[in-house]
Amino acid sequence: MAQNVVSRLLVIGNGFDLKCDLKSKFEDYYNNKDDMVKTLEKMNADFNNQNTDTELLQVDVLNIAGFSRYAANLNDNININFNNNNISFWDFYFYFHKERLNNWADVEFFLNKLLMINSHTTHPELDIKKSLDMIVRFKYIMPRSSIDKSYAEEFEKLKENFTADRETLVLLFVLLNNLKYDIEKHSERYLYDFLFDELNKFEKSFNDYLKTLQNEKYKEKSQQLLNKLSSNERYNLLSFNYTTPCTKDSSCNIKRNIHGKLEDHPIIGIDSKNISPDSPVFKFTKTYRIMTLASEKQDKLLPQTVKTIVFYGHSFAPADYSYFQSIFDYYNIYDNDITLVFYYSIYDESKEQEIKRTQFNSVSKLMSEYGITFHSEKGGNLMHKMLLEGRLILKKL
Repeated sequence: MAQNVVSRLLVIGNGFDLKCDLKSKFEDYYNNKDDMVKTLEKMNADFNNQNTDTELLQVDVLNIAGFSRYAANLNDNININFNNNNISFWDFYFYFHKERLNNWADVEFFLNKLLMINSHTTHPELDIKKSLDMIVRFKYIMPRSSIDKSYAEEFEKLKENFTADRETLVLLFVLLNNLKYDIEKHSERYLYDFLFDELNKFEKSFNDYLKTLQNEKYKEKSQQLLNKLSSNERYNLLSFNYTTPCTKDSSCNIKRNIHGKLEDHPIIGIDSKNISPDSPVFKFTKTYRIMTLASEKQDKLLPQTVKTIVFYGHSFAPADYSYFQSIFDYYNIYDNDITLVFYYSIYDESKEQEIKRTQFNSVSKLMSEYGITFHSEKGGNLMHKMLLEGRLILKKL
């Protein structure tokens, strides 16, 4: 193959930056935000205090919304205005689940968990919108309940059914108390616009943090790592990161950051599968947000000359399946002579087998999910076929 022909597509995730010693995990972000973390730690301690039961949270949430109080309160202890402290709703939400945020896939999972409330079967009560709707209804019928029996009965029924889920109450408290969510303006559109603005605030804050990390050391290490992944072949680079690795040599033809770059506006989003474009949640999808970032014309990232697709640094989160499946469709990997190479790194030799098994399971799940899209028997044997043909390779870097 001629030297100037692109024969490889490199697809990199956050593991690439971690391999280059870039502190790009969410825990690194929080570790760098001392003042914010002190606030969030204090709030979490109060919310998880055994004396802070759900009844107290319910009373406080309703009191902040404008109802009279008949019990002690939590409000006076953590009356912190997030807007004055540059803390977003998502800073709090992700920190609230920080013990379970091991990688970007976990962050996207929790983003999806909150936004796709109506699709939950295991935790249907986690519904902020429904709870806010009830508060608005409370405010409407309360002055009428003393003069109309039907309103009094509805008020009592609403009160009885008002959420007792601790996490929902905590998030309602934060919205109403710390972020000054205007309950008088509440509607489905207002809520999701509010949460979207808060996500933009979080992304900007994370973006500013990452900007401080890209230095000459990162450029040098990223170039060396790309050289290994490319095996001296000419390549195109598709990055799921916000950073820009060094590509000084002529081997890199085109590079693209699918989720935005630090120079622009990085995005965090959810998969658009099963979300209608008419849904207020659709603007949180990666599909919608990438459309808003797209320039008028972009160079062709996927040339027909590609023979090897290399993946490195990915957790293969479901939120990104649409990207991978689109690439597989474009190259028709079932019938064409395309090789998929999944690289992984070992940071602890004692855990090599565990890491290899985890990577194999992630790749197997990805390929299995892709096979389902065939709607035929050949989708079920895709992985076996490619393994037999030596076109599916799991390899330690």
